[in-house]
Amino acid sequence: MLKKDTMKYYLPVVLFLLMLIDGHLTRMFVEWSNGQYMASAHFLILALLFCSMKFPKRYLLITTVVLGAIFDTYYIGVIGIYAVALPLMVFIMYSMSSYIHFNIFTEFFSMIIFVTGYELFTLAVQLIFKLVSVNNTYFITRYLGPTLLLTMILFAVFVFPFKKLFSDE
Repeated sequence: MLKKDTMKYYLPVVLFLLMLIDGHLTRMFVEWSNGQYMASAHFLILALLFCSMKFPKRYLLITTVVLGAIFDTYYIGVIGIYAVALPLMVFIMYSMSSYIHFNIFTEFFSMIIFVTGYELFTLAVQLIFKLVSVNNTYFITRYLGPTLLLTMILFAVFVFPFKKLFSDE
């Protein structure tokens, strides 16, 4: 909708709002399931997937470092995990973009791969620093599975609005 030159001024605010929406939706889904399942919404990663095709690498990396640090301070209280995970995902998105022809199917499977990698990376870092203790079966069945299902649904519903929002037109 907005031109890329104009959107670069609003993009950090849009991504910040998507990060907040992710957190609130995730909390809402946990409440709906009475704490049995923890489906994490990932609008931010979906937006970053489309932004990585339109915006300069350096701009998006700096933006995600700042957003990751904000995420760390607000949600976990330990700075570093998401301040590294978000830029790492963006870096991998840029690295893969030269090898992959993007269409709806590759974007869908890329989204699944990025969300899985993101969740596994953040869990691994939290396990290394003993911030959490998680049973592997619990993580896969009660967290990663519902998160990937929600990711598929969100992708199907929001792929075209996000493509339009982050297009060059």
